[in-house]
Amino acid sequence: MAQRKIAVKICVGTACFVQGGADLLLYEDFLEPSLLERCVIEGTGCLGGCKVQDAKSGAPFVEVDGNVHANVTVDRLRQLIKEAIDA
Repeated sequence: MAQRKIAVKICVGTACFVQGGADLLLYEDFLEPSLLERCVIEGTGCLGGCKVQDAKSGAPFVEVDGNVHANVTVDRLRQLIKEAIDA
């Protein structure tokens, strides 16, 4: 039986791209092969997070299995993917 793939969308809107999204798009350089094989990762237009009036939220935004996360770093992306796999 094939394992379920985790859907990951990295915002490439201007704010997200310049505030770290560009680094996240280099996921093949920092994610372990065991995580990569469990994901379908793509760049996408605005995820809408920047339109939310919440001072604690900021770019870059990433959606992992339908849940949008703010201020995602390389380490945070790795953690979010691991959590989604284990769920």
